[in-house]
Amino acid sequence: MNPIAMISINLLAVYFVFWLIRPINFAKFMPYTPTQAMFLKIVIAIICGYLLASFFMSMTNWVLDMPNMVNNLSK
Repeated sequence: MNPIAMISINLLAVYFVFWLIRPINFAKFMPYTPTQAMFLKIVIAIICGYLLASFFMSMTNWVLDMPNMVNNLSK
């Protein structure tokens, strides 16, 4: 897969996860450290976004490799 496409997918996935968790108020869980709560939200978005992007890139590679696997099995 093209490295530019991989970086784009990773950035989109991180942004998507950040958009999903944006309404969650982490400051309620961490009332004495609101700055750390903000950074926790960013770190969670990066980690989950990376995992989401990795999942979709792996699935894409598996689907693209499927015809080769079928051809190799039929030989």
